[in-house]
Amino acid sequence: MIKVDKNELYDLYINQQLPMHEVAKRMNIAIGSVYNYLKKHNIPTRTNSEAFQVLKEKGWEFPKEVAIDRGKKRRGIKMSQEARDKMSQGKFKGGIGHKKRHSAGYIQIYFPDHPKSTSDGYIMEHDLVMECLIGRHLRDDEVVHHINEKKDDNRKCNLQLMTASEHMSYHAKKRCRERRNDLLTQYV
Repeated sequence: MIKVDKNELYDLYINQQLPMHEVAKRMNIAIGSVYNYLKKHNIPTRTNSEAFQVLKEKGWEFPKEVAIDRGKKRRGIKMSQEARDKMSQGKFKGGIGHKKRHSAGYIQIYFPDHPKSTSDGYIMEHDLVMECLIGRHLRDDEVVHHINEKKDDNRKCNLQLMTASEHMSYHAKKRCRERRNDLLTQYV
């Protein structure tokens, strides 16, 4: 463990008024460690405005927008509905086409203009892939079945279009076969 001399730290940070990154460089420790040692030794740290002032006095140049407090910069400015819509879309990484995993294991794609998108603008990826394959939107009674039953495997060769009743029948028969096999293995 590195021992940091309190007097040396005080001299560099308070007397010489060096920024934390310079103190870290001279003491050969991380910037976070400088901050932690300042707090440990009860040496007062500078606020952001004080730090900017010290650096300006030392001749450092900053673009104007760096010095402006971001919270006060746009205060009182009215935004158009278009600007608000753009800002609300900012939470989606990459906008349209952004993928995320559904809690059930399926992959969802952000596509708010799709007629079957959810209220937050997402649609299942396997539905989109199948719609591209068949060249139309899925009807309400159609579902997409994953042949290998891996919910996130949306390759064309792994998807099969079925009606909802065919899909339920398929899985009911499969459960019945599995139960029968379990019973047979118990008595063998």
